[in-house]
Amino acid sequence: MRVPMPRMRLNTTVASYWRVLKSVMSAGMNRGDSVIDFEQLVSKYVGADYAVAMPQARVGIYLSIKALVQPGQNVILSPYTISDVVNMVICAGAVPVFADIERETCNIDPERVAALINDDTGAVLITHFYGLACDVEKINAICAPRGVPVIEDAAQAFGTRIGNRLAGTLGDVGVFSFGMIKTPTSFFGGMVVSNNGEFAKRIREMIDACQPQSFSRLMIRVMKALLLDVATYQPVFRILTYRIFRLGHLKNIKFLKQTMNVDLNPVMRRSIPKNYLVHWSPLQARVVLEQIPLVDDRIKTRIAAAQMYHDGLKDIDGLILPPLRTDRSHSYCYFPIQCNERDKLVDHCMRQHRDIGASHHRNCASMACFKDYQRDCPNSEAVARSLVYLPT
Repeated sequence: MRVPMPRMRLNTTVASYWRVLKSVMSAGMNRGDSVIDFEQLVSKYVGADYAVAMPQARVGIYLSIKALVQPGQNVILSPYTISDVVNMVICAGAVPVFADIERETCNIDPERVAALINDDTGAVLITHFYGLACDVEKINAICAPRGVPVIEDAAQAFGTRIGNRLAGTLGDVGVFSFGMIKTPTSFFGGMVVSNNGEFAKRIREMIDACQPQSFSRLMIRVMKALLLDVATYQPVFRILTYRIFRLGHLKNIKFLKQTMNVDLNPVMRRSIPKNYLVHWSPLQARVVLEQIPLVDDRIKTRIAAAQMYHDGLKDIDGLILPPLRTDRSHSYCYFPIQCNERDKLVDHCMRQHRDIGASHHRNCASMACFKDYQRDCPNSEAVARSLVYLPT
C-alpha cells in the first residue's frame, strides 16, 4: 500500500522534550529569566518596542481588547475563525460585529470593514489567515482617521512580512501563537507586541496578576505533542497511524475523523475561564528560544511547497487556490484549497492514499451559539464548507 507523508508535523525536536525532562527532574519549570529573554528576542525579531508573553494567543486578544476598547463598544472581526476568538471579544465586554471575508484569501474584506465601522467601533480585529497577510494598508486607512485601533491576530503568521515590516507590527497591536502546531512552538502560549508603551504596561500588569502556569496542564500538552510526534514519525505513520485514520475515514468512524478538529463543541462564553489566565513558564520559553533562528528557513521550505502545489493545481477547474506569494507576504502555515465538492475530494484522496483534511474553521456568524450576533456572510459560509488543507 502506498503511504503518504503525514498532513502535519510538529516543529518540536528531541531537544525540546529533553529540556522538559531536565526541568521536571530539577523542579526548574518556573525558574530563570527565560521568559524575559524570549520577549526580548521576539521584540527584536519582529521589530516591535514591546513584547509581553501570553498563556495563549486568545488570551492576548482578550487582554488587548480589555486594554483598548470600552465596555459595550463594537469590535469588527472576521467570522471565519474558531469560536473562542469570538468569545474573547465577548468576555472582554465588547460586541462582536462580523465582517465577511474575501473568498480567495480567506482574510477579512476591507470593503466590509468600511461599511460597518462607525462611532461605536472600539477596534478592528484582523486575522492573517493561513499565513497570508491581510490588506493592512487599506484597513489602516479606514481606521486611522477615526482613531480606531487595529489588532492583528497573527497566530498563523509569525514571520510573514510586507516589505520590511513583519505581521504583528502593521497595525497597533499584534498577537502571536506558539501553540502545539505553530511555528515556532512552546507547546502552547502566545505573545502580544506593540510600540505603545502605555498599552504594554497595562497588559503586563494584567498578566502579572495571574497565577503561575499549572505543571499538570503543561505536562498534558507536552504528552499530547509527544504522542502526535510519535504518531507522525514516518515509520510509525506508515505502519500504523495512517492505516488507522484511513480506515476511520472509509468506515466513517466519527471519533477518528474528528481527532484533528479543535472546535468540536462551540459555546458562547460571557466570562473567561480562570485556567486561561496564567503566566508563561520559563520552561516554555527555553523550549521555543532555540526555534526562532529556524523560522525563516522553514518559511522558505513552505513557500517552495506552495509553488509546487500552485504549479500542479492551477489549471484544474473547480478549485480555488490561495494567492501565490514568494515575497514572504504569505508564509503558508497551510496551503488551503477550496472545492465545492469537498467531501468527494477528501474521500477520493484518502482512497488514493493521500492524507488531507477538511478545514475545522467555521462561519461563526451563522452559529447558533452566537445567535445574538448573527450576520449574513456568504463568503465565510462558502469557505467553511469547501476548504481543504494540503500538507506543507
